[in-house]
Amino acid sequence: MPVVDTEFLFALNPKDHKHQQAMKMLDSASDLMMPDSAAIEYQAVLKSRGRSPAQTKLALLALHEALTRKKVKEAKTISTSLLAYQAELEEKYGLSFFDSLIAASALALDRKVVSDDQAFDRVPDLKRKPLSPR
Repeated sequence: MPVVDTEFLFALNPKDHKHQQAMKMLDSASDLMMPDSAAIEYQAVLKSRGRSPAQTKLALLALHEALTRKKVKEAKTISTSLLAYQAELEEKYGLSFFDSLIAASALALDRKVVSDDQAFDRVPDLKRKPLSPR
């Protein structure tokens, strides 16, 4: 089951320019997972955009409802060994903190990530499935 990157989570918002692609993927794929690492980045981005804790809570609950409705599973991957692996990926492939965290989660699960972020292509054992049509 491929894991979704945080951009996929934001694309579930009807105002996002990738919303149509995300919805098509949700409707056609019954095997997507959201790793806890993507949920943490989603929350951190909302906070960095100035969202209040109450707004963040509502956004997270709406996200949970949307994913549950489409039967997207939530995967718990964060552990001390995964965090150590994240640090290794960040250093070895020059990924950002969150890209390397999501990559580590994907590698711990099925080695696939849904994302348009080409940074994931630097990780040899990780297969990236684009969100947007090529």
